[in-house]
Amino acid sequence: MKAINDREERSVTEDGRAAHAPTRATGRTLLRAGFLLGALTLALTACVPTQMTDPRTIVPDNDPSVGPAYSGPLVITRGGTYQGNWQSFDPAVPAVMVRTREPVIIENSVVRGRGDLIRGEEANLTLRNTTGYGLNPLTNGAFPGRFLSVYRAVNLVVENNTLRGTSGMYVNLFVGDSTAGQTLKFLRNRVSNVDGRFVTQMGKLTGKRYYVQAIQLNAVNRVPGIEIAWNEIVNAPGHSAVEENISMYESGGTAASPVQIHDNYIDGAYAVRPLNDREYSGGGIMLGDGLQTDMNVVGGYVDVYNNQILRTSNQGIAVAGGHNQRVYGNRIISSGRLPSGEINPHANVGIYVWNSQARGAQGSATFFNNSVQNNLIGWTRFDSRGQVYYNNLWAPSCLAASGNICKDNQDWPVPISQEVERQELTLWQKKLRDANIVVGVPATSTTATTLP
Repeated sequence: MKAINDREERSVTEDGRAAHAPTRATGRTLLRAGFLLGALTLALTACVPTQMTDPRTIVPDNDPSVGPAYSGPLVITRGGTYQGNWQSFDPAVPAVMVRTREPVIIENSVVRGRGDLIRGEEANLTLRNTTGYGLNPLTNGAFPGRFLSVYRAVNLVVENNTLRGTSGMYVNLFVGDSTAGQTLKFLRNRVSNVDGRFVTQMGKLTGKRYYVQAIQLNAVNRVPGIEIAWNEIVNAPGHSAVEENISMYESGGTAASPVQIHDNYIDGAYAVRPLNDREYSGGGIMLGDGLQTDMNVVGGYVDVYNNQILRTSNQGIAVAGGHNQRVYGNRIISSGRLPSGEINPHANVGIYVWNSQARGAQGSATFFNNSVQNNLIGWTRFDSRGQVYYNNLWAPSCLAASGNICKDNQDWPVPISQEVERQELTLWQKKLRDANIVVGVPATSTTATTLP
């Protein structure tokens, strides 16, 4: 197995600044995501002249040449249902800001911006049938904004949205009332090209990245009812840069109601320069991430099942810490090649179970009762001579003495070719039809401007 390199912890804020502090090595790149809300204004503070040709270095189709008429940034201060099209060309100003604990619904809308598209603090938000376009930030050291970024969430239902070229969805802390059914749900969203690539003021790529995810929960502890399901996440090399597609950072459910991560389709996780970057730590689904030793904070009580994970480079699923996490019934494959057919130098392992906090040492007060069972895995790697071998499971921390179980996982029955990878998409589409599931914004969704 390729070594999972030690790096210093990265503390980050949502305005794009990063602070680095030495810390204990954890065996992988960790994201200590923070949250800093800047001063916001309803006015549109930066405009692009109509005659200017706006660079589209990141994702060419992010800013459609024809489409709806947009209004300036919106600040929501009272509950209600909101429909419309909003934009912000200032990376520091979200296109929509939710500043109320009253229930808010945003639906049938289109949002675009050079920073975060929708941001909230202590938000009770339903976000559905909305399309978000991340624009090139055109700012030194910046990267595309989040589709949704919420600090101290009260309740979130995020369903049937379409995300293009954003840096995903992020929740830091939960302050809702679980006894009243408040929780977090991310359902049936279509996500393409999660992008943390830094750019210059001219919009050109710098070759470096910020660690972003399609969906990340950070310090969301002991919350029942959380569900991440039926999402379609596809990243293309050269058009994206994601860390894990789904990340549980010091987050989890309860013994009676574990987090449910199920029936997601995840295709792709790539370095900024997939063929040339020396290191890349991103992957499919990350569980138990973090540095805490407090059992009230450590991630745990998560079920991951019936997911399809393809070509996510460093790993398909990782159990890097935590407790009472079950991984079962997943289909995890990689041909070891980029879609172009070239060998992916960062292809690593299908599933790993490694207590990164203890660096794999036996015994841990916070790493126990994890199980990896009945997964179907085919993860191709190439040695220095170009010879194929499979690295399906690496589980040095799967020790019976601590209740960690890895058994009954099956090798993929045929060699993993790019045709086999393509067949997984066909299977996913059939699965959606059979379950009568619509992913992303429904074709019949309409957009209207309606404010309370």
